[in-house]
Amino acid sequence: MEEIEEGVEGYDDERSLLMSQKSLDKRFGQSPIFIAATFMEHVGIPSYTNPATLLKEAIHVISCGYEDKTE
Repeated sequence: MEEIEEGVEGYDDERSLLMSQKSLDKRFGQSPIFIAATFMEHVGIPSYTNPATLLKEAIHVISCGYEDKTE
C-alpha cells in the first residue's frame, strides 16, 4: 500500500512540475535557457549552456515567433 501512495505522490509532483512548466512557457515563451536563468540567484546564464545553444536561443528570443502563445 505504501508503494501505491508513494507512486501517487510522485505523480502529483510530476503533474505539478508539468503545470509549472506550461505556465512558465505561457508567461516567458518556449526558451528553456531563459526560463532557467529566471530562477538563478545571481544574474547570468546556466553554466551548462554552450555558445551554439546560447546563440540559437538568443535568435529565438528576438524572433517574432518567440512571443507566440505567451500572455
